[in-house]
Amino acid sequence: MLKYIREILRRPAHSQSRVGFGDILFFTNFVKPLWKLGLATLILTIVTTALSTLLPLSSKVFIDFVIMRKGFDALEAFLRRIHLDVFFQPIQYALSSVDIVVLLMLAIGIVIGLIRIVQNVITVKFQQEITFNIQTALFDHLLRFPLSFLKEKQVGYLMSRVSNDVSALQFFFSGMIPRFLTNIFSLVFSLGILFTLNSRISLILFSAFPLWCWISYFFASRVRAISHQTMEKQAQVSKDMQEMLSGAEVIKANVSEQREVSKISVKIRKLFRIRLMSSLLSSLSGSAMQAVKLLVTLGIVWLSVHEIRKGGMSIGDMTALMAYTVYLSGIISGLSGMFLSLQTIFAAVERLMEMFNVIPEFAGNEKAGIQPETIRGKIRFDRVSFSYEKDSPVLNDISFTVCPGDIIALTGQSGAGKTTLINLLIKFYPPGSGTICLDDHDLNNIDTRWLRKQLGFVSQDIFLFNDTVENNIKYGKPSADPREVIRAARNANIHEDIEKFENGYQTMVGERGIKLSVGQRQRISIARAFLKDPRILIFDEPTSALDTDTEQILKDSLKKLARNRTVFMITHRMSVTDVANRMFVLEAGKVIEKTVAF
Repeated sequence: MLKYIREILRRPAHSQSRVGFGDILFFTNFVKPLWKLGLATLILTIVTTALSTLLPLSSKVFIDFVIMRKGFDALEAFLRRIHLDVFFQPIQYALSSVDIVVLLMLAIGIVIGLIRIVQNVITVKFQQEITFNIQTALFDHLLRFPLSFLKEKQVGYLMSRVSNDVSALQFFFSGMIPRFLTNIFSLVFSLGILFTLNSRISLILFSAFPLWCWISYFFASRVRAISHQTMEKQAQVSKDMQEMLSGAEVIKANVSEQREVSKISVKIRKLFRIRLMSSLLSSLSGSAMQAVKLLVTLGIVWLSVHEIRKGGMSIGDMTALMAYTVYLSGIISGLSGMFLSLQTIFAAVERLMEMFNVIPEFAGNEKAGIQPETIRGKIRFDRVSFSYEKDSPVLNDISFTVCPGDIIALTGQSGAGKTTLINLLIKFYPPGSGTICLDDHDLNNIDTRWLRKQLGFVSQDIFLFNDTVENNIKYGKPSADPREVIRAARNANIHEDIEKFENGYQTMVGERGIKLSVGQRQRISIARAFLKDPRILIFDEPTSALDTDTEQILKDSLKKLARNRTVFMITHRMSVTDVANRMFVLEAGKVIEKTVAF
């Protein structure tokens, strides 16, 4: 325990937050559309706070006015100062009656309860709308990240950012700000009443403010640092869990469940240790605040007793002062707790801004480059080089021209750069040097969204959504009718298989198409490309999972599909190259062209 205390009380190396006022303003853009809900919450907060602040005053009313039946002279003088002395008689009568006072307190309590029900409903709606706005915007931004960024970060890690960090920020707008306003209004109203009761004793509370502020400041940087560690470790755990569940088949086949559990348990243990330190830090902060609260309360009791003995205040005043002291101490402790919680919010804002600051490939639905009216399919690589890592070129000074209607077979050893060449054409990655042109237009100047709509791409890494067969086939063309879907399926030689499924084209394929065979998944992916009917077709190992007979049928379909289109086909099977009229062999980052006879 002492080791933990020494560690968490040590000033962190990087305690200064990188969050600026501009970062907070950036996220207010998601709140602006909800200003009516925010205004309603503010008004209800002021009303409930004002009414709640009156409740601790009931102790003075019961003791001085109802039981002791004294203190009315001071009340009359107060009403006279504010020119409301005409109401003194009815107020005196009401405050002298225990029945009326009890009913009044009950009415105030009921009104507060009803208003808070409405306030809670509005707050929940406000909270959910903020979460929706931020998560939707962040996920939209994330899907437009460059492929290089998405490949670097694993799915579980990114989803932790989208879910956990947004939840922390949502709490700031929908939970922390309303609580902050409630506490501030309570503080103002309560201090006004306290100074009316006894201004000299009320100054004791003010003397404790600097100490409370120093305690909050002392713990703030430490809470921020440990919050950042917690979020990062949580994201790492989510990433590893997602990876293990995705690789469950490999884990079970190698009977390595225990080994994987041991690996993840080490990281969970580290996360547990950080959370334990965070809890201990919060406990130390709370204990320090309670110690100050105890000192202030004892000071007020000591002074109040002396004032009562001298006749400077009544027992009702003392009980009211004590009630407001406890009430205000809770408010100040709440403000201090919120200040510490704010450090967690700052850590989340830092991480979210890292995501929003990543430059996307294209900006929303806006046009980001030229969109030629027609496309012929001429492609030219001019001295193109590319490397994933410095000093390790994958493609080196490649130049070639593909004419409209050419069918190019790309072959070469694994790792020669075939898929990389295609990725450059699709603009998944920018070339390190050189120029790639489509119909004499530099790809850098062409709108990325428009370009990809002109391409049909069948990846070697087959991905099907957990949806129906029909929806997977028409993913690239959502407006397609059933007849078009069936025609594409026939061309890909998968229609007969689909007809045998229990629900036909409405059969759910499972996550990543797990309910289908590899060959069926590949042919559905090819049917998707047939249906899209693009000017440029790209196949990455289109027959790798097919038997010889099915391959021959598919080759005939590819020949029909390739008419009047530009086609790139990555393959290791030489039997497929007879579909092509040109062959590019990649060796050592260079392209060697071989002529293929029809």
